[in-house]
Amino acid sequence: MADENDKIQAKLRRLGVVRGARSLKPPRPLKPAPPVEESPLRPFPTPTSAIDDDIQPLEKLLPGGQLVATSDGECFVLDHVYRLDYQHGDDRLVDLLQFSPAAAAPFVQDARLAAHDFRDFLFLDTETTGLAGAGTLAFMVGVGFFEPSPHGERFVVRQYFLRDHGDEPALLLLLDELLAEKAGLVTFNGRSFDVPLLEGRFIMNRMPTDLRDRPHLDLLHPARRLWRHRLGSCALGSLEGSLLGLRRSQDDVPGWLIPSLYNNYLRSGDARELVRVFYHNQIDMVSMVTLAARVARLLSQPDASDHPIDLHSLGKWQADLGLHDDAEQNLRLAAQGDLPLELYHANLHRLALLLKRNGRSPEALPLWQQIAATSFEDVSAHEELAKYYEWQTQELDLAQRWTEQALNLIASWGRRGQNHPLRAELAHRLARLQRKLAGESTADEDQG
Repeated sequence: MADENDKIQAKLRRLGVVRGARSLKPPRPLKPAPPVEESPLRPFPTPTSAIDDDIQPLEKLLPGGQLVATSDGECFVLDHVYRLDYQHGDDRLVDLLQFSPAAAAPFVQDARLAAHDFRDFLFLDTETTGLAGAGTLAFMVGVGFFEPSPHGERFVVRQYFLRDHGDEPALLLLLDELLAEKAGLVTFNGRSFDVPLLEGRFIMNRMPTDLRDRPHLDLLHPARRLWRHRLGSCALGSLEGSLLGLRRSQDDVPGWLIPSLYNNYLRSGDARELVRVFYHNQIDMVSMVTLAARVARLLSQPDASDHPIDLHSLGKWQADLGLHDDAEQNLRLAAQGDLPLELYHANLHRLALLLKRNGRSPEALPLWQQIAATSFEDVSAHEELAKYYEWQTQELDLAQRWTEQALNLIASWGRRGQNHPLRAELAHRLARLQRKLAGESTADEDQG
């Protein structure tokens, strides 16, 4: 079957039938790529005016890029090299190396992260022909990694690009060779998108891969848990502006437009608009480094200077994971900050619940009192106070007082209060307390 396919392909070539962009214009002789200086980001060349009808190939538009030959064909590769003191928004690349992936291990449920340094990880991001489906492929794979050099450590962004679909085996082979040098991955939504997509492409090309089995820090989940309350959107582009202090240049292109730009390139062979896609992917890669530093810092070294909403989000996440001591510390720090009233109540509720579950209800008492004194739309703190005084200290008069306050507050809500689920329960509690205070037996009633 393979011999028959080879004969068919040879016949098609003799007839002049070609596919993809590489054959639309005779390739220029390749020259060795010039050495890339260790310097901040070099400006991307401005695409030639659309009025110019000449086809502009990648090699002309992106100097420094080269075709790398493999046993499975060739792939276009472009490197960008950064010094570690490079300033990206409000942060420097070297900031990440102050922290360890271990800080994220309990939060992403992967203890293997604790055994590595960020130098052991490969940052990865793809640009694809679509969002899903068996026919979707990654026409560009961006990777980033720290590496030593004669002039000191540096960060490299390497972009593998498919001139047409036939380059995919070479791309995957080059990617696999680089992966062999690294222990794990850092991505942004890679666990749900990039990794399954690439794994599928490896399988389609009958190449083994362990992508899914590697230690993996996907920054999207921590970003949502830590900053969604305060910032709303946690898309990488949104976080750049609201958190990282970065504004992209006009060279950028919106992500939704990228598949069509690549398809246009395949039809025409003109790479002018693809320059913007290379820029988009490159900035994504560098932003992941500074975002990872922000995540690692907040998870490992939160302090009172952090935004109180972020401290609340962190404390809530820690409480969910059973990290009670850290959760208590950060919820208390958040309570000292300037939280919106609704979130202030939610923060105190969460802290009080944490104390109660750890057998420290007396310490939760002033928190419930503070909520009850400042809340006019919620009676849950009143109910907790009534429970505490009835069952923990047997101060029935105080339990009755807090129950009556709750019922009065519900009555003030009008029609909404008439159907409130706690109304009947509180009325039942008040009747029981009144019987107790009158000396009547209530032994047949459960605590509640």
